[in-house]
Amino acid sequence: MKTAVPTYILVLSTILLAFSSCSDKTLDQKNNKTTSPLFEQANIERTNINFSNEIRENDQFNIVDYFYVYNGGGVSIGDLNNDGLPDIFFSGNMVSDALYMNLDSLKFKDVTKNLGNYNNGWSTGATMVDINHDGLLDIYVCRSGNFEENKRKNLLFINQGDSSFKEQAETYGLADSSYSTQAVFFDYDKDGDLDMYLLNHTNTVRDPNSIKHLLSNGKGPANDRLYRNDEDKGNGIRFTEISKQAGILLDGFGLGVSIADVNDDGWEDIFVTNDFLANDYIYINQQDGTFKEMAKSYLKHVSHFSMGNDVADFNNDGLLDLVTVDMRPEDNFHEKKMSGALNFDLFEKASSFGYLPQYMRNTLQINRGKNATTKTQFSEIGQLAGIDATDWSWGPLFADFDNDGLKDLFITNGYLRDITDLDFINYTNTLANSKMHDSLDHILKEKAKERPSIKIPNYAFKNSGGLTFENVTNKWGVDHPSLSNGAAYSDLDNDGDLDLVINNINDLATVYENRSNSISENYYLTINLIGDSLNLDGLGTEVRIYQASGSQLKRQSVTRGYQSSVDKTVHFGLGTDPKIDSILVAWPNGKINKILNPKTNQKLTISMNSGSAILKLSSKESKKIFKDNTNNLKLALSHGETIYYDFNRTYLLPHKLSEQGPGLAVGDINNDGFEDFFMGGGYNHSGRLFFGSKSGTFSNKLLTPNEKEKYEEDTGVLLFDYDNDNDLDLYITSGSNEFHENSKYYQDRLYENDGQGNFKLTETVLPTLLSSTSCVRAADFDKDGDLDLFVGSRLTPLKYPLPSKSYLLVNEGGKFIDATNKLAPALRKPGMVTDAIWTDYDSDGDFDLIVVGEFMAIEFYANHNGTFSNSSLKTGLTHTAGWWNSINGGDFDNDGDIDYILGNLGLNSKYKATSEEPLSIYASDYDKNGTIDPIITTFNNGKEYPVHSRDDIIKQIPQLKKKFPDYASYAQATINEVLTPQEKSSSYSAKVFEFATSILINNGNGKFDLKPLPEWAQIAPVYGILISDFDGDGNLDVLLSGNNHGTEVGIGRYDASKGTYLKGTGKGNFIPWAFSDLGLLIDGNARGAAAITINNKQGYLFGSNNGNLKSYMLSDQVNSNKALTIPEKSVMAKIVLDDGKIRMHELYNGSSYLSQSTKSIQLSGREKSVIFSDSKARKTGIYNKP
Repeated sequence: MKTAVPTYILVLSTILLAFSSCSDKTLDQKNNKTTSPLFEQANIERTNINFSNEIRENDQFNIVDYFYVYNGGGVSIGDLNNDGLPDIFFSGNMVSDALYMNLDSLKFKDVTKNLGNYNNGWSTGATMVDINHDGLLDIYVCRSGNFEENKRKNLLFINQGDSSFKEQAETYGLADSSYSTQAVFFDYDKDGDLDMYLLNHTNTVRDPNSIKHLLSNGKGPANDRLYRNDEDKGNGIRFTEISKQAGILLDGFGLGVSIADVNDDGWEDIFVTNDFLANDYIYINQQDGTFKEMAKSYLKHVSHFSMGNDVADFNNDGLLDLVTVDMRPEDNFHEKKMSGALNFDLFEKASSFGYLPQYMRNTLQINRGKNATTKTQFSEIGQLAGIDATDWSWGPLFADFDNDGLKDLFITNGYLRDITDLDFINYTNTLANSKMHDSLDHILKEKAKERPSIKIPNYAFKNSGGLTFENVTNKWGVDHPSLSNGAAYSDLDNDGDLDLVINNINDLATVYENRSNSISENYYLTINLIGDSLNLDGLGTEVRIYQASGSQLKRQSVTRGYQSSVDKTVHFGLGTDPKIDSILVAWPNGKINKILNPKTNQKLTISMNSGSAILKLSSKESKKIFKDNTNNLKLALSHGETIYYDFNRTYLLPHKLSEQGPGLAVGDINNDGFEDFFMGGGYNHSGRLFFGSKSGTFSNKLLTPNEKEKYEEDTGVLLFDYDNDNDLDLYITSGSNEFHENSKYYQDRLYENDGQGNFKLTETVLPTLLSSTSCVRAADFDKDGDLDLFVGSRLTPLKYPLPSKSYLLVNEGGKFIDATNKLAPALRKPGMVTDAIWTDYDSDGDFDLIVVGEFMAIEFYANHNGTFSNSSLKTGLTHTAGWWNSINGGDFDNDGDIDYILGNLGLNSKYKATSEEPLSIYASDYDKNGTIDPIITTFNNGKEYPVHSRDDIIKQIPQLKKKFPDYASYAQATINEVLTPQEKSSSYSAKVFEFATSILINNGNGKFDLKPLPEWAQIAPVYGILISDFDGDGNLDVLLSGNNHGTEVGIGRYDASKGTYLKGTGKGNFIPWAFSDLGLLIDGNARGAAAITINNKQGYLFGSNNGNLKSYMLSDQVNSNKALTIPEKSVMAKIVLDDGKIRMHELYNGSSYLSQSTKSIQLSGREKSVIFSDSKARKTGIYNKP
């Protein structure tokens, strides 16, 4: 008799096959060792620490009966005997816990016997806390394991003051018998005493990745628990479990918990990271004794198998950031061995059940501050930061290990048995079909013990400043392979730097001595906080230090990382500056202490009852640059998109091709003197006309009243007078990937205006254009008095990445002729075009064309009396191919020629590319089934590998199953082993060398330099690009919008952008402005962007695919000047500034992604004069400052 597949196998299969993802980094951590590494491992002869968390599988503890058997133990550090030296507690799983007293100079004494007699069990997390506020730290220990409930009771060791302890969890009401991971103490209700949040998991659920409705009634088997300290109720110190009444209701597999004031309202919130499919949670304190889970309001996506977490201000902007670790490998081999088929349908199903998007990688949620609605926003930037792939990770710790004033990141990792190997999982699945249940369980237990360990070095990342980190694992000397779980830091030897203590499985605990004070000249300051009588250690206190170079924030919370707690001493590295201007200490009760000019390189004690106290910090409201006027203008409408599953047609696509719109086109449609605009629509969704008015508000109507009869997917849009009858006609390109090649639904459409804003579809004006097109751009490039067109082709439907026909359309008396082959044969198939701009890039007085696209170089087409040649090689640029989305122009260095901003994928992606190691694509019908098979490759450790999993590439090309019969064979295969030389040479191929959103600096004479924009411009793909002197300082600034939600599941959504404002310096450089100072929020699947004149001032429109239209104006505080109306026929403006500098300004018929902005110029008040000219350089008008 055959049995069902054991639940253990189902768990493993679901882990890897449902939401697996990829990585392209290298396991070989490349940093060269220096002669003086930052850390030195202290051996047992020196430390006397012989604790080893031994795990030996048996009939009770094994991967079948207890799937958290390899999750390891924690570390807790604190000065238990008040001798000024931090002591160490280790939690043991199958071994007893251990306690070591610090004897100085990293020498310790084993005093485990001082814990007294207590029942052995499976200990997990540990936290030191002065629970009875007697001035002595106590130890709370969580329990779990494959035990009956009574043996899982948590422990509380009360410090007796003589280096001995008494276990009293029952007395305090804290002998919880859940499957507990960690406890954290905090004063959630601001009554002065410390309450406790208990993080739980369970061993009773055997299908943790099964998609089902979230349990939210507080009755889940792994529901966390909140204990209120009722000390003031007359019963001594006694805790009461109040989870349900406090709103702690959601089930999960908790592996990480931190306390922080997430929304900056002065009340402590709870950040919980959960394993498997359960969401990560942010419980926001409602200030009335209850919490509300609001992760979806703060986070766009999270890690999938979330382990430990930490909260800290890593970029010194005064805002607390969140880091969570997961299990993505860095090297190609291990990543491919555990990567199964991507399932977009399953991903969408999880979303419909209320789950956040989840991706198997570490996530770094950077706090952006509050937007105009006073809501805190986060952007996930782990891939940009370079910390996303650290293998099977457990404990992340932010701390300034090198005392340079920047918080670094240390991450533990390792797993005793590599059970994520898909070959092993497939083997066990075959056993399930032939073995009895009991026999199979026995075989699985034995086979699991034979699996190799994932034993690699932990990771150390040095904070590089800004948003990125450098992998310094080798350089810092922490490159010893281990199976590490919990870790904690402390200045164990009181020398001014932070040492590390790590709990390892089947190996001695690691103590790393930090040698910063002996190998660097950096300064430090440590602070001992003395709080009030019920919270002596000041948990929840925020400490800020101020130096000439900036400020730092540390929050007093000892529970950090994974199952661990750090020493309560607050540590600051100060870099090479020996001076501190001041310290501000904000205590939980609202009191603030200020200390001026403290000495450095010392341990400073600050008491809440000493020093100068002030009631509150003075807050200065920042001047917002923009203000949201969407509702005031009656523009609260959305773009419609019918969801199409691109990945079910072509399995290896990197992203959807069916979610390109909307584009936005601005102009006075009905000739009433007020600017109007058009927003395109998706399949079965009409585009919409918006009509401006004297009041500034808009009315709207559908272009196609019966939307069900509208099948085209609107992409690029343009308002222009094609027939010279003094009204604006409407051109709409038809794009997407939803129809077969040459479908009639790809025919572009031109609507004729009757002069009053009523449009009629023309029949014979356009030639047959059956490419899937993107942008449409107009210019009188032949100078005959009418507007000609370039129409870019985005793709060949269902044949990604093959390019299709683009078009140069010449206007012949109101009818367009395809003159591409005659006038610009190089433009016929330039690539997968996303955007283009008519511009005089070489300053010779005519319209040239710059074209960009996906897998395309930046291509320059020079105008030679109405004919065009590709002159890209003459620009001085090489290796510019990218996934370019958009382009817009402006004179950013005020030198009289046009520079360009180019939107690209950005750097916050798994995909990486350089000129030496490009991202490549090879495409052909490899299996001869009539479809194009696109294979994307990247480099990992110097070798070129496909990015796709074995399952996905076999789904696309079934014949590869014979070549790669198992995952191991495919995991080792480079592209040269996947494709034969003949297949590779006959493939269509393209490369990407640059993913950074960039600026093209015009050096004159047709020569350019390409430079990446600041890091904040790289956090997501950029689509919308608006250029103006927004702040009125005489220099052009840039406003960017973007994101892309249509990505394949393993890559994950690009959703970090909220709108990026770059302040121009007038020299071609930019300063990113803090999000909290902008007054805008452009998130979602942002696409087209356009400037529009409303009541003589510029406004800014942002479209979002299947999302809300948004509108912003400049704040009156920033710029109260009017927009300058442009004389007819003008194509260029020469702006003379008060300081004598000259800025050239081109007036485009279409710019930015799929869009068209007003031609009016927002005045800054610094313009001395503006001189306008037409396409033949004839003056059309002049503005002089009054």
